[in-house]
Amino acid sequence: MAVRALTTAIKCLDTIELIAELPTAARLAELARLAGESRATMYQRLFTLVEAGWIDRLPDDTYRLSMRASRIAAAALAQAGFGERAQPLLEELAETLGDTVSLVMLEQERLIITQRAEGQGVLRADLRVGTQLSYVDSSSGAIWLAFGPEHLIERLKAAGISLPSRRRIDKVRADRVSIGGGGNTLPGISAIAVPVFDQHGACLASLSISSPEARFKPKMLLPALRDGAKRLADISSG
Repeated sequence: MAVRALTTAIKCLDTIELIAELPTAARLAELARLAGESRATMYQRLFTLVEAGWIDRLPDDTYRLSMRASRIAAAALAQAGFGERAQPLLEELAETLGDTVSLVMLEQERLIITQRAEGQGVLRADLRVGTQLSYVDSSSGAIWLAFGPEHLIERLKAAGISLPSRRRIDKVRADRVSIGGGGNTLPGISAIAVPVFDQHGACLASLSISSPEARFKPKMLLPALRDGAKRLADISSG
C-alpha cells in the first residue's frame, strides 16, 4: 500500500520555515499574505504550532519561533557530529595558547558549556562540560545577548535573571568580542569570547578562552580566537 505524506504536517513545517526567515515577529495578516493562504487557515496552523510549543504568540498578537527551535538546532548539530568535529580544534587552540577553551551554547535560556579543552596552565575554576554560566560574569553571556535569538533579553528579564548593562551589550555587538570573568561565579578568572555564526548568520555558539587574571592578555588571544570561530563556522556548514 502506498504511503502518502501528511499534507497538514508539511504545511505546519512550511509555516515554521516561513517565520524563521523573517527578521522580526510577524502578525497573522502578514504571515497569511506571505504564505498565500487565508487568515483562517493560517490562524489554525499558528494555533496548532503555539499549542505544540514551536511558536510563541506575543502580547501584541505577533508570532515568532519559540526557544524550542534553538534546542532542536543544537540537537541537530550534535547528531551531525558537530561537537565531535569541533573538539580537535578546541584542543589545538588550548595546546597552542596554553589556556582553557570552551564552546558555549544556549539551551532554552541557559548558557551551557558544551565542549571544553584544558590548557597546560593551571586554571582553578570548577567549569566542566554541562556547567551553566552567568550572563553577567561570563564573557559568553554578553555574546549571546548581543547575537542570540530575538526577544532573549526580554525573556530573561521576565524570568528575573540578572543581565549586564545595555551599554556593555551594545559594545559587544559593535566589537564582536566580549571580555568577562571575575564576579561571584568566576573569581580570579578572566575570559574572552567571540560569536560563532552559522551559514545563515545566526549565532551558533560562543567560543571562549579562560585564564588566570594575572596572565590574561586579551589582545594576544583575540586573533587565534577569531580564526577558531571562523573554522568552527566552516565545520558547522560542512
